[in-house]
Amino acid sequence: QVVSGNWRDVAELVGIAAIVASLIFVGVQLRQEQIIARSELTSQSFELQFSLQQSMLDSDMANAYAKMIEGSESLSIGEKIQVDNLLAAARTLYIRECYLQARGVLVECKASVQETARRYFGNPYGRSWWEANKPEFDEGLAIIEWIDDEIERLDPDEYRNLLDDFTPPGATYPAGPNTPRQ
Repeated sequence: QVVSGNWRDVAELVGIAAIVASLIFVGVQLRQEQIIARSELTSQSFELQFSLQQSMLDSDMANAYAKMIEGSESLSIGEKIQVDNLLAAARTLYIRECYLQARGVLVECKASVQETARRYFGNPYGRSWWEANKPEFDEGLAIIEWIDDEIERLDPDEYRNLLDDFTPPGATYPAGPNTPRQ
């Protein structure tokens, strides 16, 4: 009976060890799946930003963007729709990233917002669009303050001069005070 009692104790210890090992294994798997999910969401954020920037390679969109920077009074209705959709897409991307950060999925969204907010909202048209279309957050996200700070720090002529650096040979961007003349 002493031998059978020892076997029972050994079997219980082996069972407990198996349960502990399986819990550790499940924990490691969950952690790996969480890391993979975060990586995929981060990758999606980069892809969305890249897609937004790629949309500006279209010559019609590039011309509308240039007109927005130089002065929105020359934008046609169609160009205003294009530009408004570009700005809405940027705002939606910011909301998505900051939402994911607030839930601990992404590590940070501030860098993305600060890096690109000036590009979209740092001109008179973009500023007025932002003021009219600021998202309302119930969750205390600081995105509005970050964009407002970036816009406020921006020299109004900085993005007008941006076109000087990006005007390819033969481009037909609208004439403005900083656009190269031919």
